[in-house]
Amino acid sequence: MQNTAITETERVSIRDLYASYDKITEQLKRTGKLVLTNNDSPVAVMLNVDNSTLEDTLLDLQRLQMQRAIRTIQEASVRSGKSNMTLEEINAEINAVRAENRAKENTR
Repeated sequence: MQNTAITETERVSIRDLYASYDKITEQLKRTGKLVLTNNDSPVAVMLNVDNSTLEDTLLDLQRLQMQRAIRTIQEASVRSGKSNMTLEEINAEINAVRAENRAKENTR
């Protein structure tokens, strides 16, 4: 089942954006966000911003990207079984990588 926030977000094709820029700009101001599509596939999300909200919006997006990256890493850890590593195993892995890095530095 698809999230209602996704299905209710208005979509605009790249072709429509070029052809009706003023109309799309007004639509973006009215709705706050639009999904930009190319051949009916989403390629970008457009958010309504102004000078007073741009910086905060960019920081919020950066935080969301970092959260998504962390979630992806956590899910991969669970799938691989590494999420069950003991503290001793983690420390051994860290020490092995550090030793490998030191060996690489010494060969330069």
